[in-house]
Amino acid sequence: HGSIGLIRSFCARFAKVGRARKMDFLKGFAGEVLKQAVQQQQMQNATQSTNVRVEAESNYERAAPRASGCGETHVLIMANDYKRTSSPLTCSMDGRNMETLVRACGVTDCIAMYDDQCQKHIAHQAIADIGRRCAPDDYLVIYYSGHGTSMRDHDGDEADGKDEAYCFVDEDGQVTGDSCMRDDEFADAVIQATNEQVRILVLSDCCHSGTIADLDKPSWGAREVISISGCLDSQTSGDMGRGGIYTHSMLLAIDHLQDAATEDYSVGMLYNGTLDYDQRVFNSAQDITIQTTSSVTPDRMAWPLVPVEEYKAPLTQAAAASGATNADEAVHHAMGNPDLLTQLGINPGIVQFISASGLASGKIDPKQLLKAGYEAYKSGAFDDMRKQANEMRKSCKQQ
Repeated sequence: HGSIGLIRSFCARFAKVGRARKMDFLKGFAGEVLKQAVQQQQMQNATQSTNVRVEAESNYERAAPRASGCGETHVLIMANDYKRTSSPLTCSMDGRNMETLVRACGVTDCIAMYDDQCQKHIAHQAIADIGRRCAPDDYLVIYYSGHGTSMRDHDGDEADGKDEAYCFVDEDGQVTGDSCMRDDEFADAVIQATNEQVRILVLSDCCHSGTIADLDKPSWGAREVISISGCLDSQTSGDMGRGGIYTHSMLLAIDHLQDAATEDYSVGMLYNGTLDYDQRVFNSAQDITIQTTSSVTPDRMAWPLVPVEEYKAPLTQAAAASGATNADEAVHHAMGNPDLLTQLGINPGIVQFISASGLASGKIDPKQLLKAGYEAYKSGAFDDMRKQANEMRKSCKQQ
C-alpha cells in the first residue's frame, strides 16, 4: 500500500512540473524514496522481547560513566500515588527507592517529581531541562511509576489502533484524557530535548507500557534508546502496596550483581536478572518487556546505574529485618503470614488465590484454578483491583 501511494504521488506531482525542472524533481523525489526506505529499515530493525532472556554479553563500545570515567548519568524520576483520586497507588515508594539507588550510584543530577508535581506541562519542562544538560557521552534515565492507559490512536501509527500513555494529573490531582501524555508526545519531547549521541533508558512501572517510548518511530533516527517496562500494552502492572513488582525485581537484580562484584555490565544482563527475580520472588503473572531502537541491542548498551557504595535492595533489607537469609525467603515467608502481608500492603486473599490455584507451583489444574478464583472473588480479594481498573477506564475514556 505504501508503494502504490508513492507511485500515485509521483505521477501526480511529475505531471505538474515544467520540462526544465523535471530533472531536479526526479533527484528530489529519489531522495524522498531513499529517506522512506531508511525509515522503514529502522522500523524493521527495532527489537522487542517480552519475558524472554536476551543477549547479555558486554558487547558495547562505550562503557558506562563509572567504568569509563567519561560522561555523566542524568536521572528523571516521576512517581504518583494519585492521592486525590479513587484509584490510589504506592508509587512514591518506587520513586524513593530509585532515589536511594541513584544516590548510591553517585549520580548528582536527579530530578524527582511526586504526586501533584506529575502534571504533563511540568513533565515536559523537566524533560527539556534535564535533556539540555546531557552531553554526547552522557546517559539520560527516565523512570516513571504510576498509572498507564491506552487511548485511541490519532495518527494511525499503532497496529492495534491505540496509543499508550502515562497518566499524569491535572491541577486538581485528577486523571483526564487531556492530562495524559501519549507515547508519541513523550517520544517527541525526549527527541527534541537531547543530543543524538546521548544514550537513553526509559524505565516504566505502569500498565499499558510495553511500547510507551514508541522506539520504532523513524524520528528516533540513530539514537541508542532502550525501554524496559513492567508489562505489555494489554496488561496491568502489579502494585505490591509498597511499590511495583517490576521496580523491586530490578533493584534486587542490581543488588545481586553488586554482591557478585560485577561493576560493568550490559542492559541485557540487568534485564535478565530482573526477569529472574520477577519469576523467583513474585511468581508474577505480568510480563516485563524490553524494546530498543534499531541502533542498539541490549548487549550493546552498558547499564549506567551501578552503585559506587554498598547497596541493598528494599526487599533484601526486609529479609534481614525478618530473619530471612534472602529476598526469596522473605517474600515466601510473608506469603504464609497474613499479618506481615498486611504490613507490606499485600492483599492476603490474592496470595491465597495464587497458592490455591497452583499458579505459584506451575502445576495448574483448570478446575482448581476456577475454584480458587471463585473463592477469591467471593472473599473480595479482587475488589480493589477491579475498582481501580474501572475508575481508570472512566477517567481516560475517549469520546
